[in-house]
Amino acid sequence: MNDNRKLFALDGKILPPQGLLFALLVQVPAILWCWPLRPGMTSLSVGSGFVLAGVVLNLCANRLFVRNRIGVCPFSPVGQVIRNGPFRFTRNPMYLGMVLICAGTALATGLYVNLCAAVLLAAWLHFRFVLPEEKFLQEQPGLDYLLYACRTSRWLGLPGARLVPTPESKL
Repeated sequence: MNDNRKLFALDGKILPPQGLLFALLVQVPAILWCWPLRPGMTSLSVGSGFVLAGVVLNLCANRLFVRNRIGVCPFSPVGQVIRNGPFRFTRNPMYLGMVLICAGTALATGLYVNLCAAVLLAAWLHFRFVLPEEKFLQEQPGLDYLLYACRTSRWLGLPGARLVPTPESKL
């Protein structure tokens, strides 16, 4: 394993789906404490919409990964940059989907305090996976990824830092 691959190796760390599961489980005590739940119709509708959108984002992105023979596991080798489907709007549709599922669960139950779990999940995903993956992708597809990253937001509609080529980038 070369030095770059070691830098990005997961080494048995918690993967994003496990982080989502943990963030959902963190919401359970408040749900049990406040049982029976009585969310408002708006909260239930918006929350359900977020959960549905999160599931759809993950399924669409996964299908595109499989179709393009790209590993879904973070830091898998990448031969090309996917630009269609949800990748037109966000560089991280699967992570965004996970955050939407978590936030949607909090909204659908009407327990807004549980939105903290979604915020913490988003921060963990951002610093543990999004930022290191961006560096990794600059070294894999190189210029193709840099061009894509300049035109597509990191999260939905939120402009990310403009990436600059590193000495390791394939330019």
